[in-house]
Amino acid sequence: MKKIKKTINKYDNFEDTYKKAYIGLPKDFNGIKKPLFLTLDKFKKNHLNIKTKKKYPVLFFMHGSAGLAYGKKYKDEVLKENFIFFAPNSFKIKNRPTYKTPTKLKNYEQVHKLRLAEIFYNIKKLKEFEFIDFNNIFLMGSSEGAHAVSKYKGNEFKGRIIAAYSCEKNYYSNDFKIGAKKKDPILNIIGTQDEYFSSYSKYENKEVTGNCASALLKYKNAKVVILPKTKHNVIENQYTIPEVINFLKFHTKY
Repeated sequence: MKKIKKTINKYDNFEDTYKKAYIGLPKDFNGIKKPLFLTLDKFKKNHLNIKTKKKYPVLFFMHGSAGLAYGKKYKDEVLKENFIFFAPNSFKIKNRPTYKTPTKLKNYEQVHKLRLAEIFYNIKKLKEFEFIDFNNIFLMGSSEGAHAVSKYKGNEFKGRIIAAYSCEKNYYSNDFKIGAKKKDPILNIIGTQDEYFSSYSKYENKEVTGNCASALLKYKNAKVVILPKTKHNVIENQYTIPEVINFLKFHTKY
């Protein structure tokens, strides 16, 4: 974790990934009449007195390089299941490194280090809230965010969901290795026509499998969902959200 802490210290306003993070709250949380979605700083300002004694499971979401647009669709569904939705806001970091594919591997790796640090920093900060059930907190990411989700080595999460990423050594990551424990539940969802990580991608070599199956061979609680005729934005496939919700419900234990 020394490398992660070094990355955090590199940016003066790294804390804004947490302060300006997004939080979604289900209906009836602390007496609210309908689901609520806002930034964390506004939540803390408007909800000074949290009276609820209930502990809520959480979907901790790492957005992709384009931001939270698709993450909001997952948010809407998990709130219906009485989950809290939480997403660090990566783009609040000043001078944040970015890339435009294709680019040099070092440019991708610079961003990968940053995203791993976001997970580490934000999961520690979330401990300030007593209403979170830390026995049932799930880590999910899409594309760029999914890379960080798959590589993160911490044991704070009940399970992981890797969407639109293939868990392979490729043009995007030279030293890929799953960071989860072998017993951890993992769900991978990816399309056969993914423009970036399938064998159809113009950026990949033809030896890639285009999914996480090979990387997850020793993970007995893993599931890989390959969606035919589906591109990078897997949420556009009608089966993606049900797979995510079923995974969360199946592995949420009380």
